[in-house]
Amino acid sequence: MTAWFPDPRRIVTGHNEQGKAVVVADGTVPCVPTPLGANFAVLYETHEFPASNDEWVDPTKVRTKDLANGKGVVLRVVDIPPNVEKAGMLFHRTESLDFGILFSGEVICHLDDDVEIHMKPGDVCVQRGTIHGWTNNTDKPARIYFILSAAKPVEVNGQSLTAVGYSKKDIESGGQSN
Repeated sequence: MTAWFPDPRRIVTGHNEQGKAVVVADGTVPCVPTPLGANFAVLYETHEFPASNDEWVDPTKVRTKDLANGKGVVLRVVDIPPNVEKAGMLFHRTESLDFGILFSGEVICHLDDDVEIHMKPGDVCVQRGTIHGWTNNTDKPARIYFILSAAKPVEVNGQSLTAVGYSKKDIESGGQSN
């Protein structure tokens, strides 16, 4: 798959032994193809809430095995190729509170009631455990930054609306494969 944008640069700060602020990491994180037809890069992930800032251990060295995780936050970049029509869209739901910030290009967020939300750069879509999918029907690629925070599954009329619509194998990214 084509790389339409440069790999994102990630700068992480922390503390030295004297408690002074320092840069602990500064470099690019590869945005790699997935079987879903989009490129992914996980820039950061936590596995507890609240997160600990005491020790620096680079979370990108461990493979991210789901779109969201049930204990923390995932910061991911998703590059969607040009001309992705609704027929190729993946309707899915995560057990998370998602903030999708469109950085470049244009996309359409589709909901399962046939609502289409047209987004332009700078727009933010907050997904609250809903079924949704993304298309890009322009001739230019799109880049979206996603922050996915752990959340309980939505309960509607006694029914738990859990994660659905994707294979964890297809969305694994970063780190080392097992």
